[in-house]
Amino acid sequence: MKKLFLFSLLISSLTFPQTFVNHNTGTLQVSLFNNGYIGHNFDATQGNGVVFGTAPDAMFTAGIMFGDNVRGVNGMVGSFVQGTPQTPIIADLQNTVPFSPFTSDPNFNQITQVTMNDGLAPVPYNVTIKLKSYSNTGDKFVILTYQLTNNSSTTYSNFRVGIFADWDVGAAAYLNNRRGMDIPRKLVYQYLQGPQDPNYYGFVALSGLTGGTVTDIFPGTTTTIRNEIYLLISNIYDSTSSTRLGDFRSFLGSGPYTFTPGSTIEVAFAVVVGTNLADLQASADAATFKYNNFILPVELSSFTASVSLNGDVELQWTTETEINNHGFEIERKTNDGQFNVIGFVKGNGTTTERKVYSFIDKNLEAGKYIYRLKQIDYNGQFEYSNEIEVDVLPVKEFALNQNYPNPFNPGTVISWQSPIDSWQTLKVYDVLGNEVATLVNEFRNAGKHSIVYDMSELSAGTYYYQLRIGEFVQTKKMTLLK
Repeated sequence: MKKLFLFSLLISSLTFPQTFVNHNTGTLQVSLFNNGYIGHNFDATQGNGVVFGTAPDAMFTAGIMFGDNVRGVNGMVGSFVQGTPQTPIIADLQNTVPFSPFTSDPNFNQITQVTMNDGLAPVPYNVTIKLKSYSNTGDKFVILTYQLTNNSSTTYSNFRVGIFADWDVGAAAYLNNRRGMDIPRKLVYQYLQGPQDPNYYGFVALSGLTGGTVTDIFPGTTTTIRNEIYLLISNIYDSTSSTRLGDFRSFLGSGPYTFTPGSTIEVAFAVVVGTNLADLQASADAATFKYNNFILPVELSSFTASVSLNGDVELQWTTETEINNHGFEIERKTNDGQFNVIGFVKGNGTTTERKVYSFIDKNLEAGKYIYRLKQIDYNGQFEYSNEIEVDVLPVKEFALNQNYPNPFNPGTVISWQSPIDSWQTLKVYDVLGNEVATLVNEFRNAGKHSIVYDMSELSAGTYYYQLRIGEFVQTKKMTLLK
């Protein structure tokens, strides 16, 4: 490969021990590394690359990158800045959770995942990256999904996620590569002018192509390269196909995202190959179809919690899209405990419509509680939501709250609270003082309580409800409309 000589002086001092897995569909092989490289590590000393059929390895190296417009990108750009000496410029990711063994489902017979972070960056974003990859026998593509979680206390605006790819189609004939972009398909590709390899190779931005180019000019210097690359994945440059020959590098990006503390964004790409341009485009379409129909996750756009007047915790969450969503397990823990399943809410299968869900956790003692959702697919795969913390405050005084709604027809909610365990009585009277209903007459524990009262059998007018707990007595007025 072309860069081995350029790096020969550095190998003794720069070593990147790493492990990789090799997706093999029988047609296409793609190596993925546990620190974010694709194909090979930065100096091509490890990995099987990207091999299509009997053609030579077409990949020097590729990798994920991400960042905002202030700091520029972190990630794995396995190449070098022109100058003296040649230096690998971006190698920020380190493995934190090893590759899982390959698993399968009805649509993919090779699925694996690995987790890393950007702890080796000069200035980390403090982001965790979970790479999950999918392939199936006969496919001419491998799908890569990246879940990025913001572990910092900073909101990153204009955050983008992209792929850098240094293709060497035709191996030693890399100087005769040609380039192209298919914007409607979100496809960036390269191919060879020469007999060594007649095939086409590229990446598809499955979450949307919002920036990219193919260039034989490596941008910037060691001090500007991160910001220069950010610009390349933020705008579409020179999108027309070109017959010019060169040693090209591909850049493509998705976004921008507003990356808030504790949040997770999911971005997907696919390595695609074809025997010619039409076949490459067909592979890109097939990868997009499979991602949209069998991988695209349940897109959780919000997850909130609130405490009602009676101390119940109401969880509410919204999805924008769902694929094969069996449902959600609701899990709760205290600060010093373990998560336990407290309920299940059925999902909507596959839908592109916004759906709103809710769950009420009742009869809680005062304290801090942490909740999360476990979204489960029909095939048993699952993902966790972010965690949210709720304070249920202790009741310190007696109180009878105003009913809601008021005025009402025909039902209303009456709520109250008591700081002690005691016998409690709640009655309703008309304007003449006649008792019309006894709603509560029992021993209850300290806490917040509520009851729904249906007055459909009574006449419109003004009524009074009265609470007695020991020596505490309080009365409020309510109005029934007809």
